[in-house]
Amino acid sequence: MSARIIGVLFCALSLNVFAQQDTQQHAHSSEEHNGLDTLGAEESDHASDTLYKYVCPMHPQIIRDHEGTCPICGMALVRQAFEQQSNQLQIASGQSMPGDIKQGFAIRTTRVQNTTLWKYIPTFGTVVADESKVIHVHPRASGWISHLAVRDNGEAVKKGQLLYKVYSPEIVSAQQDFLLALKKSQLRRGGSEILEALKNRLRFLGISGGTIKALEKRKTPYNEIPVYAEQDGVVVNLSVQNGMYVQPQTELMSLQDLSTVWLEAEVLPLQQAWLAEDLTANVTSNAFPGRRWEGMISYIYPVTDKKTQATRVRIPLDNQDGALRPNMLMDVEIFGGPKANVLAIPLEAVIDDGRQKRVVKRLNDNQFEVVEIMTGMQSRDIVEVLSGLQNGQEIVTSGQFLIDSESQIKSNLRRLLKTQ
Repeated sequence: MSARIIGVLFCALSLNVFAQQDTQQHAHSSEEHNGLDTLGAEESDHASDTLYKYVCPMHPQIIRDHEGTCPICGMALVRQAFEQQSNQLQIASGQSMPGDIKQGFAIRTTRVQNTTLWKYIPTFGTVVADESKVIHVHPRASGWISHLAVRDNGEAVKKGQLLYKVYSPEIVSAQQDFLLALKKSQLRRGGSEILEALKNRLRFLGISGGTIKALEKRKTPYNEIPVYAEQDGVVVNLSVQNGMYVQPQTELMSLQDLSTVWLEAEVLPLQQAWLAEDLTANVTSNAFPGRRWEGMISYIYPVTDKKTQATRVRIPLDNQDGALRPNMLMDVEIFGGPKANVLAIPLEAVIDDGRQKRVVKRLNDNQFEVVEIMTGMQSRDIVEVLSGLQNGQEIVTSGQFLIDSESQIKSNLRRLLKTQ
């Protein structure tokens, strides 16, 4: 039941009470008119014990002496009759409710009971690249990009595919030294160690083995050296264009292998106590109805988020078909073992205003009491109760918000009377 519906129902109930009071007062006035002075005096004494305040149905802490609107939600304040010596002050012993009103609230109850809760965390996560499979592409020598074969971020490349060509005086000079040593070794039939050292130098400068073999046959240096992809992947962080001057510290692009990805999920403080590596996780997405990925927690990050106090966990997922892409938001379910003999109630019975958690306990057929509780572990729609309730007690699971709102109003009025 939404907050506005609760407010409307409460207003209607309050107006009904006020209408009944007005009718009774009108009846007493008629009797006074007929000469029943004794009853008139009693009615006057009764009125002197009645205090009227104006209360917000949605925010019971807002109490005024006059008509107006709530400064929080803007709803009209409702006139509330409060009898200083009536039983309405007996909030501690229970909130009474006539049977017809209880039926109108559609109140349902259940029993507090001991049960077994399965450790379960519903949360969300974000797909990120597997950092162990990311290659950062840098030039091995200073030079100029003469031809860029990839154009955009997100472009898929295969291992051995051309990425770019570079002109570098240093690489040209290294080729010349190699060809000169090659020529001398062929004439003298020696110097193989020097030749191998110069060949390794070409490899260190980023020249592939195929290009070196072609250079041996060509006998002439290449002005432009081709650079190829070392793995399958997707181009990200592309930061170079044709003609740019680059140096070894310049990152030209990165190649992300997305055949496996990481899912980084957020776990809130209440659920962190039993968090551990190797717990099973199911991952789903609205983008892929009916499809499910399974994984296990491989790492728990040691740093907690400063704002949310959430802890991140890493779940590797297979992604051979490339369906999962970085930055996708996924639904995550993390499963642990059972926790036996737990005092538990339905989550829907808990009234949580951010400051405390309460439930409405049923004392008898038409009498209820609002009690504060402390909760523990939550498993789907069931929550553990650490204090405030006992096994077998009956609590309200539907309509409790209306009872709680009425109780708060009367409690606030009681405190107000004490200060007057």
